[in-house]
Amino acid sequence: MEEIVVDTREFEPPAPMQMVLSELQSMLPGMRYIHQIHRIEPLNLFNRLRPMGIEYHVVKKGEEYHIYYFYPEDRDKVMERIDV
Repeated sequence: MEEIVVDTREFEPPAPMQMVLSELQSMLPGMRYIHQIHRIEPLNLFNRLRPMGIEYHVVKKGEEYHIYYFYPEDRDKVMERIDV
């Protein structure tokens, strides 16, 4: 699976949400997932993803949040790649 990295640490709202939503357009089941690096946990984005059927997993590393977005059928593959 291909990882699409979206580093939004230096951007102010709503740019980080818009950047991730834009990348979701190219996310394909079984082929790609998105890895967002951010300074906060994007709760507003999470609320928008639920109706779209997109899952996510959050890992806090120091002051950064690493958020992984994927389709439900790709959960095991993504978790394996990120060593969870």
